Amino acid sequence: MNYGRKSSEVANVKFRRSIYIVKDIKAGDPLSNNNIRVIRPGFGLAPKHLESILGKEVQCNLVRGTALTWDHIK
Repeated sequence: MNYGRKSSEVANVKFRRSIYIVKDIKAGDPLSNNNIRVIRPGFGLAPKHLESILGKEVQCNLVRGTALTWDHIK
């Protein structure tokens, strides 16, 4: 079974929302409502993960405008 995006959905990713860094964060800093937001386009983690990542630390320095991925989180 394939759970990825279908070819017909790929173009719609820009209309979806995902989690982005809105303030620069240093490695080891926790994620909070002050430094992440759910905005468009949908190139990062899905908004459904927001509550579960709050308080988790980041592995590396992240600059404003970065789409958050699981690779960024400790």
